[in-house]
Amino acid sequence: MSAEQVEVLVPIPIPEKFSYLLPNKIKDTPPRPGARVVVPFGNRNLVGVVWDVKKNINTNGRKLKYVKEVLDNEPLLDKESLELADWASRYYHYPLGDVISYFFPPPIRKGKEAKFAELKFLELTTKGEFVNLEDLSKSPNQRKLIEILKEKHELSQRAARAYGVNPSSINALIDKGLISRYVRELSPYKKQEISESEVIQKKLNEEQRLAIDSIIQSENRNKVFLLNGITGSGKTEVYLQAIKEVIKKGKQVLILIPEIGLAPQAEERFKRHFGERVLSFHSAKNDREKVDAWLGASKGLIDIVIGTRSSVFMPMQDIGMIVIDEEHDLSYKQVDRFRYSARDIALYRAKIENIPVVLASATPSLETLNNSLNGKYQILNLTKRATGASLPQYLPVDLRGKELKQGFSDELLDSAEEELNKGNQVLMFLNRRGYAPSLICKTCGWLSNCDRCDALMTVHKRPHKLQCHHCDSQKSFPKTCPSCQSDDFLTFGYGTERVEEFLVDYFSKFPVLRIDSDSTSKKESMKKYLDEIHSGKPMILLGTQLLAKGHHFPDVTLVGILDADSGLFSADFRGSERVAQLMTQVAGRAGRDKKPGKVILQSYCPDHPQIEELTQGSYESFARNLLKERNLAKSPPFVFQAKIQAESANSYVSRDFIQSLLGKLKKSKSYPKDIRTIGPLPAIMEKKSGVYRWELNILSSSRGSLHKFLDLGQASLYNNKTSKRVRWSIDVDPLSSI
Repeated sequence: MSAEQVEVLVPIPIPEKFSYLLPNKIKDTPPRPGARVVVPFGNRNLVGVVWDVKKNINTNGRKLKYVKEVLDNEPLLDKESLELADWASRYYHYPLGDVISYFFPPPIRKGKEAKFAELKFLELTTKGEFVNLEDLSKSPNQRKLIEILKEKHELSQRAARAYGVNPSSINALIDKGLISRYVRELSPYKKQEISESEVIQKKLNEEQRLAIDSIIQSENRNKVFLLNGITGSGKTEVYLQAIKEVIKKGKQVLILIPEIGLAPQAEERFKRHFGERVLSFHSAKNDREKVDAWLGASKGLIDIVIGTRSSVFMPMQDIGMIVIDEEHDLSYKQVDRFRYSARDIALYRAKIENIPVVLASATPSLETLNNSLNGKYQILNLTKRATGASLPQYLPVDLRGKELKQGFSDELLDSAEEELNKGNQVLMFLNRRGYAPSLICKTCGWLSNCDRCDALMTVHKRPHKLQCHHCDSQKSFPKTCPSCQSDDFLTFGYGTERVEEFLVDYFSKFPVLRIDSDSTSKKESMKKYLDEIHSGKPMILLGTQLLAKGHHFPDVTLVGILDADSGLFSADFRGSERVAQLMTQVAGRAGRDKKPGKVILQSYCPDHPQIEELTQGSYESFARNLLKERNLAKSPPFVFQAKIQAESANSYVSRDFIQSLLGKLKKSKSYPKDIRTIGPLPAIMEKKSGVYRWELNILSSSRGSLHKFLDLGQASLYNNKTSKRVRWSIDVDPLSSI
């Protein structure tokens, strides 16, 4: 029996496409690839995406189900988006049906109509134009509405209610044929033509001009640039001017940023240049805002999308360039479910679209730096600060043998007081939120361990609680020790809350702004903080890595790094790279304008080679030496890496699952020779969120061999009957090695 059928992707963790028959009523106008359909799956209905349409296919006696509903007359995803989804699924070894769901905002993913908000409007009919108002004298509400419509010609139903006209009066006029009701789709975006006068021109130095020219010349071809500029070198101004040229040709630009907190200032800056044709897209937006942004981009009604990692999937009508700001940032990697890198997806998207990509960073990742050094990417160096300011002076403070005041040395406190009295701003950096990392009973030594993780619960003071920063479980602050019933507790270590408490007391004349994920959880809170900082008043900025990324604080003249040793002795081989990036970025907030800046690093290991190299040299020289070490050690980026993880309620089950998988794969005739495995090993934090995690690390000098191994592994994992007791995942290019 032959029939017309469609292959449909449904959002389930199974790497298959499912075939459905087309009912007679839609055979003449079958849905095209990229359109959404509703299909029966088991005992429920799911919203899926059409992958392919096949005519006159022999069903071979299979009893296929019918498509229940076609949701879109036109495909929502173009062929480039489908190609990108297919590549991402294969590269990250994740089910295509789940991958494609990332291309939609939640309401559209769930089957809502892909359209802007609608508003009901009222207008006069021809009969209503000539009605005698005296005929409505007994219905003052109806007469009132007719009078308004004669003046305004149209009125929203919502506005009519605001005038005091009730729904029954509206319906009565419709029944009489005096007015009609229609629905209008309200787009918040209007396509505009860019004019030269709109773009704010700034004086550029020679390095910036050369960088802009290089990017502009790559129009309509796939080329990757590393915009390698020191902090404050004007990287944003470079790609802003390049974006202007792209938009003038009627194309769109996607700008990726690592954190939601950077969105307000980025959006404001670009709107100053390009007007209202700029939007931001991130998880803090509500569903209506997400749908409007998605539609605005896909219909070509806006020119610039600024977004966090999920925006890399946003369909755009005519994309002309992609910019990835702070390309080294770990936030571009999703660490659960679909473990993709937005940076790497963006690079492949640009390849499909045949457009240039700009990777901007003062501290590029070693992968990006290596690709630039071997000629795969073109390096655009910015070695001077745009304002002409000098780089800040590093002043390491040896903490050995010193008595500290709540984690502060006298040198740091004295320097801070001096700068504040001059009318400047001071930034204190501590990458640890909460009041204290742990709570200890002074009587018996009980520790505030998390019941669900191999970690201590952090003490928070506002509100007073214990919270695990890994699984987010919370407990009320204990009145007595759970072990010995003593009420004599000691908070061990320092968090931003505790440091804030001390600074408010010590520098009582100056405001202290604590900026971390706790203090910026409310919508628009980050923008309020930034507005206060940019007022230029002397103050202390206290924060975590949220303050280290991309912010321009012209009045900050001193940066204090309270714990420069944090991360120096990481078990992960990437630890050194991350510490160097973070220290360089936070130090770069100082002295960015006309005022000179300095950085005080508090350390118990001031003679550590890493600290010495960073304070006496540059990040690039440090990174080049680190690349040499990686090459000798045969570690990324000189080999390719993946990780298979198993987690279950029992540690032995997770371990045995990985061990069994490895044993089966080694017996396979297709087992690639160029493969090195490490494990099974427990994760650095074996117990997390109530489950025990074991890992198998896979390394290969050949990307092809690595993916061949993962293909074998994936097939075995899906066919493993014991997998019901275990939740497993594949992570390609993981953030950590063990």
